[in-house]
Amino acid sequence: MAAEPPAPSLSQGRDRVVEILSAHFARDDLSLEELERRLERVYQATSIAELDALTSDLGVATRAAPPAMVRERAVPAVVPEHDRIVSIMGESRRHGVWAVPQQLDVFALMSDTAIDLTQAQLPAGIIDLHVNAVMASVRIILPPGVRLANRMHVLMASAHNQVDESPPLAGAPVIRLSGWAVMADVRVAVRHREQ
Repeated sequence: MAAEPPAPSLSQGRDRVVEILSAHFARDDLSLEELERRLERVYQATSIAELDALTSDLGVATRAAPPAMVRERAVPAVVPEHDRIVSIMGESRRHGVWAVPQQLDVFALMSDTAIDLTQAQLPAGIIDLHVNAVMASVRIILPPGVRLANRMHVLMASAHNQVDESPPLAGAPVIRLSGWAVMADVRVAVRHREQ
């Protein structure tokens, strides 16, 4: 008699449900508000049955991972859930291959900061990018197919999105940009491979 495969752990179940919800969001089956509500319940769930209930009303979504996220990359095995970038009266660059945490705080004071996500390893679901910029310039460069929810507040400053209109890729994360810009310039742009 063959042994039954082990039941998935709660952590594996959460990862699976986040992937399913992200795929449905990318297909516009879920609104951003509904995605956020369900993702919050994913991390509150205490059993596999609770997790399964979060996707039971959704059909099967095919997941085609974005090409930029499929490549094997040499990234740290352990990625912190939360990280910060601080730049005071200087210049800070985060680019190339790096692991992006689920929550990234950026503080820029009288500085020039660039965050390039085009080759970064992006986690599934929503990535919270909280920016506080004072008399600074902050540039955020996204790969194609990643959605942006811009919730920045400005005071004597500017916050611009130069994102493309291409359809989102299935399984691609959502960047939730929030924070304050005071006498600062915050710009978000998409870089295509040919650029």
